[in-house]
Amino acid sequence: MLDARRAFVVTAAILAAATVATAGTLTVQGAGGLSLEITCDVPPSDSATPEISGVVSISPVSDALRDRPMMLYVDGVVRGLTGSSAGRFDIDASALGEGEHTVRVDAVEGEQLIASTGSLPVTVLSAAEAAMRQLPPGDLGGGAPPFIKLYRPRIFREIVYFNNREADLEKHAFVSNGRVYITLTDLMRHIGGTIIWGPDDDDLEVERNGITVRLFPNSRTVYVNGVEQSLDRTTMRRANRTYVPVRPFAALFGIATQWDFQDDRAYVTYAE
Repeated sequence: MLDARRAFVVTAAILAAATVATAGTLTVQGAGGLSLEITCDVPPSDSATPEISGVVSISPVSDALRDRPMMLYVDGVVRGLTGSSAGRFDIDASALGEGEHTVRVDAVEGEQLIASTGSLPVTVLSAAEAAMRQLPPGDLGGGAPPFIKLYRPRIFREIVYFNNREADLEKHAFVSNGRVYITLTDLMRHIGGTIIWGPDDDDLEVERNGITVRLFPNSRTVYVNGVEQSLDRTTMRRANRTYVPVRPFAALFGIATQWDFQDDRAYVTYAE
């Protein structure tokens, strides 16, 4: 469950001249559909996780999300709430203590999650390490060029739990437009049921405990025991997989789903 799953790409640019301390800006694409720009007073390194120091500025990359209320979590605790102030948070990394921490930003609307970074691991440097990292590069002639770095962070958990057990998923769940999506195969494998493929690629049918649901990729329309209904979100077809919104789709079988803002998880509860 650790390794390279749910990897994210960090684009790092060193922004200072040789005569002053260099600063690092990271553009982080989170697993939940929310990308962040993180700026601090040290340049990036070859560490497995982003390293930060001093006053750290965190803000969303997307202009469309900057006027949404946002919540900043550090180590699972709410550390900030912003409305329409460009979504920017400033935190003092030195107050957290050196070592590994987690950061998460959620864009919300009321109690509905719009997008999230998911939990992102970061490492706070000691004062001595930060001072060394701020020294100008010795032989790069006034600064380092931009480069692309692929971080493969440690993944703490999946965001979907079935009967309080972490899901074992072939493809990671993700958040889109306020809903957690999971592949139809993974969902039915956990809650139990049968999948019927056909008669063509756009015709899918699943059955569980006498309830038959017919669905179509990229459509809200489903047929439950032959009766047409509408999901509140569309299904999605990605990389030859059909993804369904967990809460409304599981509800078709009388199965409840709850989102836990504190733990950043969707809990699916059903009778086995």
